[in-house]
Amino acid sequence: MRKLLVAVMCAGIVLLTGCGAKEEKTMTCTRTINQSGIKMNLSYNVTYKGDYVTTVKSEEKITASSEEVLETYKEQLEKTTASFKDIEYYDHDIKIDGDTLTSTINIDYEKIDTDKLIEMDSSMKQLIKNGKVSVDDIESVYNQLGITCEK
Repeated sequence: MRKLLVAVMCAGIVLLTGCGAKEEKTMTCTRTINQSGIKMNLSYNVTYKGDYVTTVKSEEKITASSEEVLETYKEQLEKTTASFKDIEYYDHDIKIDGDTLTSTINIDYEKIDTDKLIEMDSSMKQLIKNGKVSVDDIESVYNQLGITCEK
């Protein structure tokens, strides 16, 4: 009887704790801007386990009637992200299709060299602490930029 009770208790602990694994969750952050004939749709999907970000997948769409405006945005984005192009697990793509520029960035914070990120952009120090990114910190940064997040 005692062995059965111990077995049931152990099984219950395993089921309740999930063998120590934390559930993966997603926070979606968005903002839409319409200004001077330019429309921006910003979307950031942040995946996290516990308190820490595992991945960020962003999609920023800029729509404008002027091809020149889109090319200027593209050049600026390329300059901004050029230093990150050789960092493994930081994937960036920028393309123009018709009247819309789409910029996508995928970052795997579980695998990326966070020291290298900080070396390339010292402002990343405020976000990366002990090699990790807190979901609360990234949400705070997005909120400061007027981006709304939902968990």
